Amino acid sequence: MEDKLVVQQRLTPSAWQMIEQVAPSMHAARFFGVANPEQAMAIMLKGYEMGLPLAASFEFIHVVENRPTLNPRGMLALLHRHPECEGLTITDGVDAQGEPESCTVYMKRSTGFEYTVTFSMTDARRAGLVKARGAWESYPANMLRWRAIGFCADVVFPDVTGGMKRGDELGAMISPNGDVIDGDWSEVTAEIGAGGEPTPVAQVAAESPPDILVITLNDLLEVYGAEAIMVANEGAIPGTNEELVAVADKLAASNG
Repeated sequence: MEDKLVVQQRLTPSAWQMIEQVAPSMHAARFFGVANPEQAMAIMLKGYEMGLPLAASFEFIHVVENRPTLNPRGMLALLHRHPECEGLTITDGVDAQGEPESCTVYMKRSTGFEYTVTFSMTDARRAGLVKARGAWESYPANMLRWRAIGFCADVVFPDVTGGMKRGDELGAMISPNGDVIDGDWSEVTAEIGAGGEPTPVAQVAAESPPDILVITLNDLLEVYGAEAIMVANEGAIPGTNEELVAVADKLAASNG
């Protein structure tokens, strides 16, 4: 049991002081997508309570719709090391052509309570998750796995996950690696030109004040999918307004 996660670490004055001192630097680094030091403190506090190292908390906890959420990869990390988790199996299912079709996840607590969830491509299509050129088309096995893990953990280990919602429950996109892809960009409506066509993104951006954003990351994800966005941005999700506009124009040109 030596490698098991420390469960529900007690918040001490020294731990709180450390969180308070580290938060401004974590925000200033701009690596983790937090809007302010207070968000950084909340993420570290939630992670600390569940036994996560402070820096690792940012890898697994994301702010979505102004709430801290746990990504599926973080959920799995907690369960692998938690003493309450006595059984966890993941079984990938394929159709007659050998294509990913479903994922079945089984979990068991030390008390003997157990539960099994199967999530299928039929479920994904019914929920409107499968988009052309999106992650559900490119990496169906990964995406099925994360959904099934999340739904099963919601039933068996809500206490282990700190009562947090999963990012996808609040509408955030999940990458094939089990991370939350979420943009804090706000949306404005592009004007329609005289000919009835939308004004190009780059033109709207050039004519807009620098603090007004013209398109959201979720807009691009809905149309092109995470993989295409990352290819257009040299392997990374756009992190600034300028990158977002450049990627939007590049994707529009390549698909025009």
